[in-house]
Amino acid sequence: MKKLTPQTHRRIVAVAASAALAVSLVACSSDSDSDTDAGNSSEGTEVAGVMITKDADLAAMLPEAVAESGKLTAIQYDNAPADTFLDENDELAGWGPDLARATAAVLGLEYDAEVSGAFDTFIPGIENGRYDTSWASIIVTEERLAVVDIVAVHESTTGVITKEGSGLSIGAPDELCGLRIGALAGSAFLIQLDEIIATCESAGAEAPSVDSFPQQGAALLAVSSDRIDAFMTAKGQLSWLLRDGGSADGFEIQALDYQPNLEGVAVGKDSGMTEVITAAVNKLIEDGSYEKILGFWDIDFGLVDEAVANPAL
Repeated sequence: MKKLTPQTHRRIVAVAASAALAVSLVACSSDSDSDTDAGNSSEGTEVAGVMITKDADLAAMLPEAVAESGKLTAIQYDNAPADTFLDENDELAGWGPDLARATAAVLGLEYDAEVSGAFDTFIPGIENGRYDTSWASIIVTEERLAVVDIVAVHESTTGVITKEGSGLSIGAPDELCGLRIGALAGSAFLIQLDEIIATCESAGAEAPSVDSFPQQGAALLAVSSDRIDAFMTAKGQLSWLLRDGGSADGFEIQALDYQPNLEGVAVGKDSGMTEVITAAVNKLIEDGSYEKILGFWDIDFGLVDEAVANPAL
């Protein structure tokens, strides 16, 4: 797919940046916060400047219970811009929620999202049927595919952020050996760090120590206070922190691009929603809405030509 050039659009204050400098972010997050978007009008629903209309044929594919409820339920993370986060008005924002809103509109549904900072509860919540979906930052792994379906809608790479002036130079996995590394609890980055630990041990080097954090802001605070050397997460999210030259003063992104991986929408295996969500996202890809929505958030990398359910790894 042809990539967009970065576009100028409304600039939302990066919540994650302030979180990195203040513990108070944790108090601002709530498992009970929710975001419910109005359903389609007869003219359609506007998402990120794009008008989305209902597709009756795709809507007919919905499970009866979902069609009757009129809602696409989701659990969304509160602090991973530009993927999914709470903006300065405590409203759910990011390309993931916007793609979810557009998909819901195609299916004639309301997008009904609960917002949480406890990422490690997301997969269990989808597995047990509490939520239909979760959008963005759900990296495809064998472990996750064993319990939920994942519709891949984007390709991401893993990056590392450190404190500015730390003197660290990290351009290869073995340069993480011996360091104190943080990652999000329940995230695929912990699995990647297990692989890096094995690499270091095989080379006879000291393995990195690993700390997991419930929220990105807490991890960044740990970096800034020298409790850990680095934080490892999606590189696109790290780039957001440093956008416009100062939303996260005091940090720097290292050169490492580790393991390009597919990410997307986690869907309950028994929900009956995987096929219809895949079809709806592909409609958005085909008509150009997908590219425009991601472009609204300056995501001009990792776009896919086709959404694929449970891609082979």
